[in-house]
Amino acid sequence: MQEPLRFDRFELRPAERLLLVDGAPAPLGARAFDLLVCLLAHRDRVLSKDEMLAAVWPGLVVEENNLSVQVSALRKVLGAQSIATVPGRGYRFALPVAPLDEGVAAPVPRPAAASKTTLAVLPFQVLSSEPGLQFLADGLAEDAIALLARVPGFWLISRASSFAFRGHAVSVPEVARQLGVRYVVEGSVRPQADGVRVSTQLIDAATGHVLWSGRFDRRRAEAADLQEDIARGIMAELEPELTRAEIAHVRRQRPENQDVWAHYHQAIGSLAMQGWSREAMQEARARLRHSVALDPSFGLGHAQYALLTALSVNINLQPDAAGLAADALAAAQRALALDDGSPEVLGYAGCALCDLGQREPGVALLQRALDLDPSNAQAHVAMGASLGLGGQLAAGIEQMRFGMQISPRDRRLGFWGWALGVFLLRAERAGEALAEARTAARRDPRFHLPHVLQAAALLQQGHGAEASAALATARQLCPALTLKEVGLSHGRSVAERLAPLWAEGAA
Repeated sequence: MQEPLRFDRFELRPAERLLLVDGAPAPLGARAFDLLVCLLAHRDRVLSKDEMLAAVWPGLVVEENNLSVQVSALRKVLGAQSIATVPGRGYRFALPVAPLDEGVAAPVPRPAAASKTTLAVLPFQVLSSEPGLQFLADGLAEDAIALLARVPGFWLISRASSFAFRGHAVSVPEVARQLGVRYVVEGSVRPQADGVRVSTQLIDAATGHVLWSGRFDRRRAEAADLQEDIARGIMAELEPELTRAEIAHVRRQRPENQDVWAHYHQAIGSLAMQGWSREAMQEARARLRHSVALDPSFGLGHAQYALLTALSVNINLQPDAAGLAADALAAAQRALALDDGSPEVLGYAGCALCDLGQREPGVALLQRALDLDPSNAQAHVAMGASLGLGGQLAAGIEQMRFGMQISPRDRRLGFWGWALGVFLLRAERAGEALAEARTAARRDPRFHLPHVLQAAALLQQGHGAEASAALATARQLCPALTLKEVGLSHGRSVAERLAPLWAEGAA
């Protein structure tokens, strides 16, 4: 169902995945939105629970209580009388519904702190009369829309709306006014001798300022699927820049204006801007607690909190770990109960469970995340780490490397590189471990653990003086670091080998 509908005080715009209440965006999770669309598409009859489960969780086996949770979420937004329960049969949408003419639908007001951040991908320009390039350009814009729709925290304007500007000389600020967006993605395609060049820009819609630009050259003969190859290249660069731009925007806001997604992006920004330090982790977890306090049904916030809390326990980035493991487990379970069909939620929760010692259910969640989205870099890295912890070092290292390769500008590369180096050291590949540790330290200069890893790798190679210097750097970055914590993060054997250098440094 794609046609917009009106009922009571609400408007549903399926193409934009948007529910409005009195003209403003209503807070609604992804599963609840899908359930609403399903109920409205079949509003002339009673829907069985099996039908609804199949429509909202396609291809997944889920408990019936997940359906009850989403029905309850809808009733909180729409009113208790909006969905009728038919005992023994299922549910039926109970409000009168009328079609809405999409052509005259008013632009949606989207204050900066009222909803997710809005984004439009405009049709890519073709700088040539060569036949076939228009199809490539349109396909790239469509792929960019589909891929960006997976990025948590952003509303994507539908293709039908953004492509309406094709052939019209309209400024970016005017596009922003008409579509109600904060960011615009533009692009162009031009032929080269034996390939194509695609240029893209991320633009602040209100000012027209270019926040990021990228250029992608591809030889047609080298790409089995030229369009997909270019689209994924664009996304690998664009997604972190979009997140970085939003973090900067949120930091300029007044604290009292920050909403659920603002706090979520602030949590990401804490680690991206400050590195993996105790202070940054404390701030990130506090931001996530604010986020889920504002919206307890925010599954992604619970999942991210579970992961960061579990990591805090494992690498001792929180001075008081009492009760944190149980806190992380409860958050992961809450996230899964709210939204177990999101690859991001599954990836974060699965990694959290693995870090908490529940490897079997954690790996199952990570596999489901990858089944739903094979490009989920975090899930690949977490799956590789879980394989390494299970003794499959070669397979785990390969999968971790793959996850890092498909997200080459990821804000988490410093942490991931350190973790990869730890497994390389366990596999007796000290040279590779040292290289990863040095790269991780450059990516995140405030993160102390890559320097511990450098010390271990250098010592294994017989470079005692350099190892001692690296360990001293780690202790300068984290004065509270203990040898016991080194054993927890790098393994007991590493701590035992570093003990003499540790004693020398303390003397």
